[in-house]
Amino acid sequence: MKSLKIYLLIFGISLLPNLLLAQMKFKSIGEKKPIYFELGYSGTKGAFVWYKGQTQPIPLKFKSLDIDSSDRDSGQPNFNTYKWTEVYNGKVTGEYGFTEWPRNVDDIYYKRYSDGRVFKFKVDESEGYDGKSMALLHNVQFHFYSYYQDSLRIVYPNGIKKSLMLNLLPEDRDRPRYVYIEDYNFDGIDDIAFSVTDGEGLVVAYDVFIYNKLSKQFTKLTTPAGAKGCGEFTNLKLNAERKELSTTCKSGARWLGYTYKFNKAGKIYLIKDEE
Repeated sequence: MKSLKIYLLIFGISLLPNLLLAQMKFKSIGEKKPIYFELGYSGTKGAFVWYKGQTQPIPLKFKSLDIDSSDRDSGQPNFNTYKWTEVYNGKVTGEYGFTEWPRNVDDIYYKRYSDGRVFKFKVDESEGYDGKSMALLHNVQFHFYSYYQDSLRIVYPNGIKKSLMLNLLPEDRDRPRYVYIEDYNFDGIDDIAFSVTDGEGLVVAYDVFIYNKLSKQFTKLTTPAGAKGCGEFTNLKLNAERKELSTTCKSGARWLGYTYKFNKAGKIYLIKDEE
């Protein structure tokens, strides 16, 4: 397999694809008029393609992931082959696929289901990386920076836009911002969170946004007013079986811990503190 140096932002560990964030730009091979698109995903969720010249991204649905670890004994990395289904205006219209390994990607294609035609692509290296990333969840766009800046812009399908600030990246800017798509309030619907790690690597601070299926809006999750806690969600852990969120933080030399649940109305409340 040909190794290809790419403009590609990949974080995480190949063995754990749910911890992976990727943002890639591709250019067609062999077409009279070049086709350009950007593809992004977070693990197996939040995936999209955005064609150059188009005003909206197209959501992708995860289809499969094949992990080839046959050469691990000889010191080679895993080769992860992803396949995504294109869903345009509610209809399945095609399939994207590629194989990635640390800081490389190859065998990129798009198969158009209407006529079975397969388009080949390569990485577009014409632009440098500016730190920008995007996730697409419930057709809502989240524009953020993995590096360099701390702003977040949320764009809803009806055109409403909201801008706010996320937890600050560390001053040395060596540690990236990660994105996670999980059910944080245990209502069966995916939510989204962003995390940054402090300079010492001991505290991970999260910005969590909960999706309301009735309003179709995202609301930032905050700790209960007046309750003890870390002030924000740090070192956040989910216990899906018990439907609990737990956080830890330092106070001097001591570590403090707090556990939360959600009531029937979806409000978060403190159930245990370990001080």
